[in-house]
Amino acid sequence: MPRHPLFDAYYYLHKSKVHFQFHCHPQYEIYYFHEGKCDYLIGDRIIPLVPGDLIIMDGMTQHCPRVDTRYNYVRSMISFNPSVVKTLKSPANGLDLLLPFDMLRHHHVRLEGEAKEECEQILQRINRFYRTCDPVGFNRLVLAFFDLLIFVYARCEPAMNSLGHTVTEKERNVRKVMAYIENGYSEDITLDAMEKELHISKQYMSKIFREITGMTIFDYLYRRRVSQAKQLFYLQRNRSVTDVCFQVGFKSVSHFSRLFKAHVGMTPDRYRRLLTLQAVAGEEPARGRNREDLNSTEAN
Repeated sequence: MPRHPLFDAYYYLHKSKVHFQFHCHPQYEIYYFHEGKCDYLIGDRIIPLVPGDLIIMDGMTQHCPRVDTRYNYVRSMISFNPSVVKTLKSPANGLDLLLPFDMLRHHHVRLEGEAKEECEQILQRINRFYRTCDPVGFNRLVLAFFDLLIFVYARCEPAMNSLGHTVTEKERNVRKVMAYIENGYSEDITLDAMEKELHISKQYMSKIFREITGMTIFDYLYRRRVSQAKQLFYLQRNRSVTDVCFQVGFKSVSHFSRLFKAHVGMTPDRYRRLLTLQAVAGEEPARGRNREDLNSTEAN
């Protein structure tokens, strides 16, 4: 079943007692702990969790929950590509809602009282609209997700103010590359053109991009195009695979189909047909899961 175009992975009130392993990923992540007995490991840090704990991550630091299997382990989790968020119109004027992830990298907040209740209400609202298959429901989901990002920003603001915003030269250059891709992902992009436009040698640019993000420039470009294709299929189900292929910047339908299947787990034609069938039947989209989640070892 197709994953939702807004999230790379998604769980709400998910229960499990499986074994977890250290992992990292290029997606940003919001994790909320509902119930159980668990320590969360991020890098060399160990966080004993209590219900109401919220963790945000940029995904690049090795992390893993260590669960006491004698208790029910219940959590909600959203994993998303920051480039997808940047394509959506934010209702938060003057706030960079991704700044907590970029600046703090990973951060733990203990929510209590009204703050805990508010966060759980937002998560419940996200789950409500995650189940819809129409443009109205999609936009209400986007608004609910932005509400969560604004909530996260407010809770992280004291830590950001005390830390001070320092960005390395490498990070600034990588952000330039990301911005270049965001502005022209549907066009023909080459390293030579990027080198000329950004005034960074393509060898150095490729090296630092992989060092900071864990992927190549073209891996990132292809992920961005596939993410956009998923959104187009979701919102315009009458669009053909060929139309979407060329609109998002691919020059070959076979290349597009191969990469789409590698990232999504199914061909674009199957993804589009399943979305159409779900809309006709009034079913909810499949909960966002990585293909690895089908195994006995889960990601979070």
